[in-house]
Amino acid sequence: MLETAEKTRTILVVEDNVLMRKLFVRCLEEAGLAVVEASDATAVLDLMRDTAPDLVVMDIVMPGLSGLDLIRQIRADSRLAATTVLAVTNLATPADKRRLADAGFDGHVSKPIRPKEFQAAVAGFLPA
Repeated sequence: MLETAEKTRTILVVEDNVLMRKLFVRCLEEAGLAVVEASDATAVLDLMRDTAPDLVVMDIVMPGLSGLDLIRQIRADSRLAATTVLAVTNLATPADKRRLADAGFDGHVSKPIRPKEFQAAVAGFLPA
């Protein structure tokens, strides 16, 4: 279980694909984490301010505002900039990984995910 004695950790999942979002949520809840969901990037900044998640798990390719655009907005907001953000994406070439890091992501997990590996990756990025 990934929760601490003080409080359950909260993860914000930003994923436009309903089935993928449900899979992420189920994996995280099974690991003892609280989950807040967003189906697109439009309300994420306000949601982050309201919920103060311990970590954000974010898709990159979304309609409207992409994950790359959203991470830049998160890093530009002094209230949100320190939040750990993990990309979950099909983009897996070395150039893609550099682009994700350069944009401000703390790390990434490749799709398709494997539940136990996904849980371990998230646990590894949760702040102490």
